[in-house]
Amino acid sequence: MAYTRNVEGSSGGLQGKINLNSTGKYDWRLCEFYRDAEIVGKTGTFKGRTVIASGTEDDHDAAFAALKAAFVAAE
Repeated sequence: MAYTRNVEGSSGGLQGKINLNSTGKYDWRLCEFYRDAEIVGKTGTFKGRTVIASGTEDDHDAAFAALKAAFVAAE
């Protein structure tokens, strides 16, 4: 799949989230919003979001550090 990162808005197409889960750990994920995708076997213009990195950490600081590392790698 080839696509153009959706850079409309201040997020630049990337969005990160950290959530406290039911076990007391912190789930994090980094998503990328895209537009003008070319998907093999499909035709047309597509918009969407894909999760490009995710994980679970024991505390909020560790989750933030992991999310930040994923964000820097994705830029």
